[in-house]
Amino acid sequence: MEYQMNSESFHDLSMASQDFTNWGTDTVAYLKPEHQDGIAGYAIYSADGQHLAFVEDRNHAKALVLENELVPVYVQ
Repeated sequence: MEYQMNSESFHDLSMASQDFTNWGTDTVAYLKPEHQDGIAGYAIYSADGQHLAFVEDRNHAKALVLENELVPVYVQ
């Protein structure tokens, strides 16, 4: 069976730039490996890019995010 796609198959998923900026702010935190003052660790950022914390251990970073009822997302 072959599925034919047409323009009616798609929904408008566009969002305003401000909505996109705030998307995930209340649910997601990004964990990124970084160095701060010569120390390797993980920086934690909110979805809108605000730096929230820096910790040396990945598990500690994840625990902090989960304690605040956010979903951790690991980025490079």
